[in-house]
Formats: sequence, C-alpha cells, structure tokens
Amino acid sequence: MDVRIFETVNGGNLVVISRKSAVIFEAEETIGNQGLKFIFEFGEETFLELVDYLQTVSNKSWSNFVPTECNSCGSDYSEYYDRALDNNGYLDFRENTLRIERPTLESTKLYQFNKKKMESFVYDLKKVLGNGV
Repeated sequence: MDVRIFETVNGGNLVVISRKSAVIFEAEETIGNQGLKFIFEFGEETFLELVDYLQTVSNKSWSNFVPTECNSCGSDYSEYYDRALDNNGYLDFRENTLRIERPTLESTKLYQFNKKKMESFVYDLKKVLGNGV
C-alpha cells in the first residue's frame, strides 16, 4: 500500500492511497468534519505531480492499465457507489482543482476508484492538460 499527500493552495490536503485493485482519495483527519463537499485547489506543478502519480499507482494497482475515454456507465467517474458506506460519492475537476462530494460524514474516504473509472479519469485529466493519452 502506498500513501501520498498532495498539498493544496486552499488548505485541507488530499491523501491518495493506492493498493491492489483500488486507488482511494481521502481527506486528512483534521478536515474530516468539514462536511460532504470538498474543493481541492492545487498549484499547477502539484496538479501535474498528482496526475503523474495517479498514472504510476494505477499501473501498480491494475494490470494492463490504459487511460481510455469514458464509454459506459461503469467507466463514468462523476459518480460512484460505495458499497461499504452504502452511499454515493461524486467527483469532477476543472483547472488544477478537484471537487469531491464524499459518500458520508462518518468516514474520511472521499472517493474510491476501480480500474475503469480511473482509466477514464486519467484519460480526461491528460486530455485537458494536453499531455496526450
């Protein structure tokens, strides 16, 4: 399991946890009581590091990881259902910013990716950044 913290410019850093078959975004314990909605604004360099890190840990978490355009409900990362927390979480992004609505107040977990959702997320990030896919 790998854990890395990405510093934001607006406070409340993003914790990225990777393990076999999952990549998870979490809030730091200190901002766990903030509410359901989080906005993580990064400096340009940190955002690029985050995208590169997501590609790297995804390659470790899943075999044959290939960033791919979203082509089904299963690969649409804007919404996910967290079985363990029995609720939905939401994710979108814009320039150097992630907007996440976590599934529940009872957990610091913000979002858990499966392979298909991460493939389309990384694809979209790289497309917007002009890094190619």
